[in-house]
Amino acid sequence: MAGISGEITRKRSICIGTITRNRPLMLQNLLKSYAHMRVPEGTRIHFLIVENNDQATLQDVVAAFCRQVPQCSVRYEIEPRLGIAFVRNRVLECAIDAGDDLLTFADDDETVEIDWLVQLLAERDAYDLDIVGSPVRLAPPAPDATLWQKMIWSGMELANRKSEAKYLSKRNSGQMHRIRIATGSWMGNLAFFRRTGVRFDNGLALAGGEDWRLWADASKLGAKTGWTPQAIAYETVPQDRLTFAYQYRRSRDISTIEMRAKLRKRRIITLLRLPGSLVGRILSVCLYLIAVPFTKGRTLVKAASRLGSIVGLLRACFGKESSHYQRVSGA
Repeated sequence: MAGISGEITRKRSICIGTITRNRPLMLQNLLKSYAHMRVPEGTRIHFLIVENNDQATLQDVVAAFCRQVPQCSVRYEIEPRLGIAFVRNRVLECAIDAGDDLLTFADDDETVEIDWLVQLLAERDAYDLDIVGSPVRLAPPAPDATLWQKMIWSGMELANRKSEAKYLSKRNSGQMHRIRIATGSWMGNLAFFRRTGVRFDNGLALAGGEDWRLWADASKLGAKTGWTPQAIAYETVPQDRLTFAYQYRRSRDISTIEMRAKLRKRRIITLLRLPGSLVGRILSVCLYLIAVPFTKGRTLVKAASRLGSIVGLLRACFGKESSHYQRVSGA
């Protein structure tokens, strides 16, 4: 496209980053949604798929995707070091080395709306953001899900909707910078990461929480961060996650990660506040259980999650670490 000066305007380059491990069927669904995705004007996109494995297993999946997007380049890499932060950093470094302007992430158990990329970029440009996130909603449960599993899904979906509403309220009140941005639906301005050297924390290994840590580290260095309700992704919840045990473990591991971070920064103050936090959480578990008959069982999910968070706090105090991503759910 010719500019006023007669020079050709350079298209911005967007790297669509995907990390994956042992979920080829879910990955195919994500890639299919990418193939149908609208490309913003004035941009060129290419895809980077990094498998967290010691050997390549997705050649056929990637080859099929290449045929779906003949107009785009597709790069497939292996990251043998097991850990979600390692593989995210591999994508980030590849995008920086390739000279890309922007990088996105969506998880391999998700699909994206047709205008997902357009909306992320529009929000980034409107506020000149360094990091922007958006909602990840739950896809409906599988048709063969049991009534018990559907009840658990309903509790998860209720919590998810409340979280999205809270983020929207912060956005509308001018507090976008206070929304913690996760990489389930994420865009980053690579100029910021080149300039500051901010990366995902490899020390978290299999723990998870590397995206929230990155957001916090970037914010301290002056990153402008935001959130848009318009760029929608959908998470598929495998049936093995539709259990109270999984909800307990997930909350336990997240709580462990967050508590360990607080203990590293302000150990004395954190330990002094611990008894009050424990009492508050124990009371909330009791209230959620009392509410079960009035919520058709949906608050059982909250009770399991809050119980997990209590155990996570205590585990962190005794030096335990999270290994949430040691086991992969889904296919």
